[in-house]
Amino acid sequence: MQPKNQLNAYMNTRVSQSTKTMFQHKAQRFGKPSDVLRELILAFVDDRLVVKSNPTKESLYHVNQ
Repeated sequence: MQPKNQLNAYMNTRVSQSTKTMFQHKAQRFGKPSDVLRELILAFVDDRLVVKSNPTKESLYHVNQ
């Protein structure tokens, strides 16, 4: 039997080098970048995270409305 929280799946995305660097620096305050990404994903799944669209950019969020 596998432990309940076994981490055996991967999720990947591409971002610019500058975004990656900024995220890594900011994430250091809370742990490893992977820990922060994992918490963001779990918060989104648990409906604890609200993503606001940027009013200066075209939004992806209108698709499901």
